[in-house]
Amino acid sequence: MAINRNSKLRDVLQVPEAVAVIEEFFPGFVEEKASQLGPVMGMKIGMLLKFPQVGLPKESVEKILSGLDALGAE
Repeated sequence: MAINRNSKLRDVLQVPEAVAVIEEFFPGFVEEKASQLGPVMGMKIGMLLKFPQVGLPKESVEKILSGLDALGAE
């Protein structure tokens, strides 16, 4: 499965390499937020990470999305 910034969260979380990219810039995202992710599992990761409620700096969001895009290019 090719993962990139347009992939849905549920698909991203099924790829360990993609989870590692997220965890590098957002430690605990999967474990700490797991109980809150249900309603957004069908959202594109690129859109989700840009929400202010996520609390990530713009630079970190872009690094995560670039890392996910790189996985899709492999």
